[in-house]
Amino acid sequence: MILTAVQLNWWMILIFCASLGLFWAYFLATHKRGNVAANRFVAILLLALAILIIRHSSNFGLDNSAARLLYFLSQGVLFLIGPSILFHFQSLAKKQITTKHILQHYGFSIVLTLALLAVFNYREELLNINRSSALKIILFSFVSFQVGHLMVYLFISRKEIVHYEAKYGQYHTATSRINLRWMKGLIRIISLFSLLILAMYFLILSGGYYSINNNADLVFLLAVGLIVIRIVVTSWRQPEVASGIYQEESKYKNSPLSSSESTVLKEKLDRLVKQEKVFKTPELNLNQLAKKLEVPAYILSQLINQEYNKNFFNFINDFRIEFASQKIKDGDLDTLTLVGVAYEAGFNSKSTFNRAFKKKMGCTPKEYSKAKRLMHS
Repeated sequence: MILTAVQLNWWMILIFCASLGLFWAYFLATHKRGNVAANRFVAILLLALAILIIRHSSNFGLDNSAARLLYFLSQGVLFLIGPSILFHFQSLAKKQITTKHILQHYGFSIVLTLALLAVFNYREELLNINRSSALKIILFSFVSFQVGHLMVYLFISRKEIVHYEAKYGQYHTATSRINLRWMKGLIRIISLFSLLILAMYFLILSGGYYSINNNADLVFLLAVGLIVIRIVVTSWRQPEVASGIYQEESKYKNSPLSSSESTVLKEKLDRLVKQEKVFKTPELNLNQLAKKLEVPAYILSQLINQEYNKNFFNFINDFRIEFASQKIKDGDLDTLTLVGVAYEAGFNSKSTFNRAFKKKMGCTPKEYSKAKRLMHS
């Protein structure tokens, strides 16, 4: 098949996206740092998306037989996406995933893919069937099942996010906060993908796809390509997720900071939190504070652990609670609400403020303010 210059350009872009996905999938599957199990499930997700791109883009460069083979293969591979998201989230939450569970969730996709490849051998007979209405019903049922399968897994995965957030909360550790943000972002990306699949199949079944010709394919493929790039770039920019940068924390015991280094860094850190009050930044994280100190994130984490015997978020939230309690003591509630005090201290929700306050002070902010009023009356 001879490609035009325009088709060749599109084909190269799509192959780049697929190749990037395959490369990063290989990296995650073979990488030995961080949460290895979680990495491998993202690798399977990227592999499935890359195969999907290759399947569609093959229309530009492969003969009909090879393109149709990839088409049948990709229909089964789509069923890998939902379980991969679920297992990835469970791995981040450090839940035990047994071989039995993996086989139960992935087994269906494997069996279905093998069945579709068997059906591929009879593709000519299927194309010659005159009962087009029956084929449309079968196709519609299969598509509905595909989309339904993915949506069910997305629903269960969302519940995993809720459980993770309830278990770890905002003021637990830097890693859990980053994981939570990553999980929420990934679920949005895959939800967008499911909508793309739904729109694509709707065009095919309604006949609109054929009137648009290859333009529908290009829009769909570019969107999937952008999804692959987004996953790769985000995981690369957040090495805590893919590489487990915070695994360095386990090495402090063998390589503690020297006394002089700790003293200098502690003075700089105290100035940032006590004088500049950086804790009032609502979305402050370990990396941001480490940049202000001009040290790697794991060094800052080590310093906080070594000098204060706390993790990062407990350390920051203690200063926030101290600031908020002082505000209450000073009578600022005459002009501010408790929520206003919470936001001024750096918290971004009332519930998080209440939990952190009660954890440190032994009572809720409301109880604390009442007690202070009684003392002054």
